[in-house]
Amino acid sequence: MAERKQMRRARRFALRALIPTQLSLGLLWFFLWGEWSWSSVLMGLVIATIIPMVFYLPPVGAGERIHVGWVLWYVLRLFIDIVKASFIVAGQAFGIGYSRDNAVIGVRLRTTSDIILTVVAESSTLVPGTLVIDVDRESRDLYLHVFSVRSPEQLEKARKDVLHTEELAILAIGSPEEVRMIREARAARTVAAASDADAAGPDGAAGADASAKGKGRR
Repeated sequence: MAERKQMRRARRFALRALIPTQLSLGLLWFFLWGEWSWSSVLMGLVIATIIPMVFYLPPVGAGERIHVGWVLWYVLRLFIDIVKASFIVAGQAFGIGYSRDNAVIGVRLRTTSDIILTVVAESSTLVPGTLVIDVDRESRDLYLHVFSVRSPEQLEKARKDVLHTEELAILAIGSPEEVRMIREARAARTVAAASDADAAGPDGAAGADASAKGKGRR
């Protein structure tokens, strides 16, 4: 009995969730038809009712928080990336740093949000020189076409740029769980970088001293 009530409640919720979509589709049909008549209204309602049921899309979960500061930083950083890449591509059009080699790379994102997946894909496409050609929703993979590849390091940089874009998007509109994941990953990278710097410090200092002594003897 309890399960039946729960199913009825879920069904009523699903029907209520479809109402805005059905109204929008009906209004769109009316404008496309171009004239007012009871037949066009009736046909629009029928089509608006059938389409969401036949071509069902899974619900898209939105982030549970919006951090205005990170949103502004995301937009600013995207604008800077677009401007920088525009100058680079413009130079390549005149043969400056141009390479005939192109490549397609796959980048696996960490987010489970369809909204963030879409934001990252659209942002990567907006930046000149890269174009998202395919998205695997199940595995969260983005496939990018990279223009004018001169070295493997450039492909690695493109991959890191996509992951950095994902981090900023999560910090801007991600769920608390994913924000926590990104902050922990950033903290781990900071600790690892500090450890590498400490480990390389004595060797680097010794090398610098040896080089200085060698120059002094000369």
